[in-house]
Amino acid sequence: PMVFKGLKGLAGIQLVSFYGWIGVKGLDKENLSHYNISVRHEEKNMTIDLRKYFLGSSETLEYGIDLSGMELGGVKPFCAPVKVCIELKGSAASVELTGKAVYTMTMPCDRCFEVTTQERQTDFFHVLVRELSDEEDNDGQFVVVPDEQLDMDQLVTEDILLDLPSKFLCSPDCKGLCPICGKNLNQGDCGCERDSVDPRLAILKELL
Repeated sequence: PMVFKGLKGLAGIQLVSFYGWIGVKGLDKENLSHYNISVRHEEKNMTIDLRKYFLGSSETLEYGIDLSGMELGGVKPFCAPVKVCIELKGSAASVELTGKAVYTMTMPCDRCFEVTTQERQTDFFHVLVRELSDEEDNDGQFVVVPDEQLDMDQLVTEDILLDLPSKFLCSPDCKGLCPICGKNLNQGDCGCERDSVDPRLAILKELL
């Protein structure tokens, strides 16, 4: 198994990783948006034997990951395989892993609930080591692989999850729904009076 040291994500993100299972919960308190993400990898994972890279080899690899079984907010947004391109640069002490994951997400907007599709790319960089001493400062880039067998699917999936936005929006300037009638305000104004005043402050409005 891989041991992940110092992985850093968005505020409110909690990540647990062990034996091929990944669970993530994110809570955007400001916008009351709650995500539940879960995925269980199948038996056929992309596993890389790192022994030749620790002997100095370098290589570029391209492959795909099937995340169609992942649920995010009650929907399965990954309808097509994730395209992964990685470059491994080896040395006796460590292996540098640079890569990108290109994927398409289809799910409802968190403001207006219209189903939207986005093309996204996650870039990542890790330093793979057999062990990490207590004196070494881990800034989130090191991944300890004591058995020299790297579960690439698991690593890339975690990178994608940590890169997800706190809110999934159809556009940055999405106007959302009218809180009174529920109309999608991106399609035009509904005419509802939305400048309601707290009854406790109504007397102050009369003084203005």
